[in-house]
Amino acid sequence: MNSIKRIKIVKWSLSLVFFAFFIYIFLLQTVYSKKYEQMASRQHCDSISLLAERGKIFDTKGTPLAYNQLCASVRILPQYVRCRDSVANLLAIYDLKSKNDIINDLTHNTKLFWFKKYVDYQTANQLKKDLRRRQFDNSIIIADDLKRIYPFGPSLGSVLGILGEDNGLAGVEFACDKILKGKQGCIILQKDAIGNNYYWPTYPMVRPQNGDDVVLTINLDMQEIAYRELAKYVDNFKAIRGSVLVIDTKSGAILTMCDYPDFDPQSYNDYSTSLWTSTAVSDEFEPGSVYKLVICATALESENKEQLLNREYDVSRGFIEISGKKINDVHKNGIISFYDIFTKSSNIGVSMLSQCLSREKFFLMERRFGFSVPTGIELPGEANGYLDPPRFLTPLRFSNNAFGQGVRTTLLQLSIAYLTIADDGLLLKPYIIKEIIHNGKTIYQGKRNVIRRVLDEPIAMLIKDILSQAVIQGTGRAAQLDDFLVCGKTGTAQKLEPDGTYSQKKSIMTFIGFFPKENPQYLISVLVDEPKISRFASEITCPLFHDIGVKILQLQNSKTITNNKDLALH
Repeated sequence: MNSIKRIKIVKWSLSLVFFAFFIYIFLLQTVYSKKYEQMASRQHCDSISLLAERGKIFDTKGTPLAYNQLCASVRILPQYVRCRDSVANLLAIYDLKSKNDIINDLTHNTKLFWFKKYVDYQTANQLKKDLRRRQFDNSIIIADDLKRIYPFGPSLGSVLGILGEDNGLAGVEFACDKILKGKQGCIILQKDAIGNNYYWPTYPMVRPQNGDDVVLTINLDMQEIAYRELAKYVDNFKAIRGSVLVIDTKSGAILTMCDYPDFDPQSYNDYSTSLWTSTAVSDEFEPGSVYKLVICATALESENKEQLLNREYDVSRGFIEISGKKINDVHKNGIISFYDIFTKSSNIGVSMLSQCLSREKFFLMERRFGFSVPTGIELPGEANGYLDPPRFLTPLRFSNNAFGQGVRTTLLQLSIAYLTIADDGLLLKPYIIKEIIHNGKTIYQGKRNVIRRVLDEPIAMLIKDILSQAVIQGTGRAAQLDDFLVCGKTGTAQKLEPDGTYSQKKSIMTFIGFFPKENPQYLISVLVDEPKISRFASEITCPLFHDIGVKILQLQNSKTITNNKDLALH
């Protein structure tokens, strides 16, 4: 090979090397620039998250029901731990875990892991100093954290719900998660050669945005009253569970919503997840006689209203036969009036009414009252319920539905139906969020929301009369209050056995009532599931309603007296 060819080969080789180097530099500065910029940033800079404080939850009077407590959380990079025994000794001194558990954690974890959350803030600060002094702070990271505090325990568990690692998992915490959560910020710090961080003015900082506060319509004093009384009755009658609702009849605001047993949000892992949602919202059941409100309203709107009102109903045999099946009354009632059908809660009388009414109009009345449709309350897990469509309503099925058998509903849906009577025929939407507050200013306010007119006012007034008689001289006598006329209705519904038959021993008992009759202020709904002692709602739920009602009125009177004294002083 001659010298000219060698020179050309060398020139082309150098050109290719130069071109390859040029391409490499180009790729470094363009395609891979972000990658190396990030690598350099990790070596010279450190990003620290700035906590956004989760919004608080208050009751209607401003008492905190859920708030945050400053604490710290500890994470460990096990691959950087120099001496496991020394680290374990130090952490054990602070009672974070036993020495054996710490060594076990360090042995079985190979990557960054949470070692301990929600450590006392003062303890964490002292630990941080000891780690820095012993040069363990590069492998053990202590960061500021916030612990969610629920000061009232199980009395509000299913309403407030719970907060998981980062998100609400149930109740108001879940339903309002985006509102409460806020947005975390961050700050970039300069890192020196030995890993110390320094604030540098030109480096960016994104300030955190704290979450908004949520004010509930819940009245804490009433909530505590209802929870204590409910717990007493459930325990005394050896029931599975119970539920209570108290609603402001003027607005539809939920003043009380409690279950027993409930769970403590502070230690929710110790409880079944079945307790995380409110029974009144999420649990469907066959309501029994409390559902007779619907057939009563259907009859009073029918073309033959006067005939049905003036007719006498002979139920003296104690049973009626429809399609070869017997329907019985608990007590023999003789010959009764239209009013007596409901005051004495006669299944036979209701069955007779069903034979005189249109199944289509009965179904439409159910829907007008809001059954089988979620109420839209601001809580997760609301159930729909179930209604038989008219084509399924054989004479026997129609009769069963009319006294609350074969349909499914929730305690909240039933309560809103009775609230319609209290509000002279208007269906209200219930709500539990009173206000949302952003930076001290109210940006949302809950208010009375009329969905539709269900009944004309004269018919609603007539049903009020019937419901008041059910308390004065019917099955609801034990619900009477000394100073106020109560309107209400009992329900004792047999539960289904696994084989599909109705149990002779297991039942769900309810009472729903409102007072005073002429100008209703409160509606109280109570439910007791499967009591082992007593067979009738009149012996359990009516006295429970009475005891809650009396204590709420005492609370109201004590506040009125206090306010009057304050006015006198001024």
